[in-house]
Amino acid sequence: MKVIAIINQKGGVGKTTTAINLSAQFAKEGKRTLAIDLDPQANMTVVLSGGQFEFKTTISDVFEAAKKNSIVNAIIPAQADGDNIANLSLCPTDIRLSRVIEQSLTKVHRERILLKQLQTIKEQYDVVILDCPPNLSLTSVNAMMAADLFLIPVDGGSFSLNGLADLLDALEEVKETDDVNFAVFRNEYAKANKLINNFLDEQLNELGDKVLKAKYVEQKLLAKQALVLNHC
Repeated sequence: MKVIAIINQKGGVGKTTTAINLSAQFAKEGKRTLAIDLDPQANMTVVLSGGQFEFKTTISDVFEAAKKNSIVNAIIPAQADGDNIANLSLCPTDIRLSRVIEQSLTKVHRERILLKQLQTIKEQYDVVILDCPPNLSLTSVNAMMAADLFLIPVDGGSFSLNGLADLLDALEEVKETDDVNFAVFRNEYAKANKLINNFLDEQLNELGDKVLKAKYVEQKLLAKQALVLNHC
């Protein structure tokens, strides 16, 4: 089972959109895919649940009392247009996650809660996608412990790389290696602002082959685009 975390402590860079579409694509390719929403804003939850807001069990319950509420009990079929999406499951979240995580700070092995839960379902899924919150909270640390690969989206703004060095330092510390399996990609492009684009390109070039080649979306188009999930 491959665990991929979509992570960046900066908000508004496209983490959730990336997580949703990557999950849908893996599912479309026939891979048994589980999308886990670790952001209390719950945007991925709303999209992949077909607009639901209330659930019997969420990832919040898992973090609050894993022995009582295992992750298996929180997983539901992902939906689009009222139909289940083939090969795609969702572990939803809710607004309580922020409070629950704060209360988990005193727990033993608190940074391994998610890792231990995923180990119990490793035979049931081929790919797990983690949609991380825009911070380096205990939730993100759990994602760091559990993930094999970290995808870091950046936008086209002049401050899009702020905090990237801190994030990479945190990944190295948590994974206890200076050879973290990560990749950075730009998912937004301000065509009219050559100065910012040149600056970002220069900064990203320092990461060498850790930068993925991607097709850019112009900023002015982002607000007009609607998310479409193609499923069979």
